Amino acid sequence: MDFEYREQAKELRQVAKRFYLLRYQMSNGGNLSIRIAGKEQMMVKATDVAFHEVGRDTVVITDFDGNVIAGDRKPSKEALLHGALYRAFPQIGAVMHCHSPYATAWAAAHEELDFATHHSRMKLGGYVPVFDTHSYAVPKEYFPHILENLAEHPGAFGFLLRAHGQVTMGRDMREAAYLAELVEETAQISILSGNI
Repeated sequence: MDFEYREQAKELRQVAKRFYLLRYQMSNGGNLSIRIAGKEQMMVKATDVAFHEVGRDTVVITDFDGNVIAGDRKPSKEALLHGALYRAFPQIGAVMHCHSPYATAWAAAHEELDFATHHSRMKLGGYVPVFDTHSYAVPKEYFPHILENLAEHPGAFGFLLRAHGQVTMGRDMREAAYLAELVEETAQISILSGNI
């Protein structure tokens, strides 16, 4: 693919590789994306691509409805969710979704993330809800509930998906990734503190 957005692809590759090495996302699941500035478009990981394989040839440009604009692969199954988040919240510049183990374990038995540290409460806006969408990919019929819930908590930067993983949103990929790391750390501390 003739690549116009080399820096964005490089940023996705670096973050995806880090999350693979941290073991926050193994195998070929999870997804991440960056909003294309000034357009209703995003760069998103292609489906059936592991995080350590993310690069120029394994990402695609789509509109917010998941229609491919550039690239010769299918976008991630969660591209529609990413697009819905970008459309609803113009301040979001990047979305990270991974199946990090402690966050996923926490979501199995709780309705919200317990803020084990002052730092996590401050950085995560004091609210990280758990949504049960009964699926390995978030069905469109759950989008309104998720978007309305987040709109009611404007400081919220992420949410957990029961039996699925976590989603964080940032102004850029760096922020979205750091928030995902913080969600995982917070869930780990809460579990180690005996709260599960």
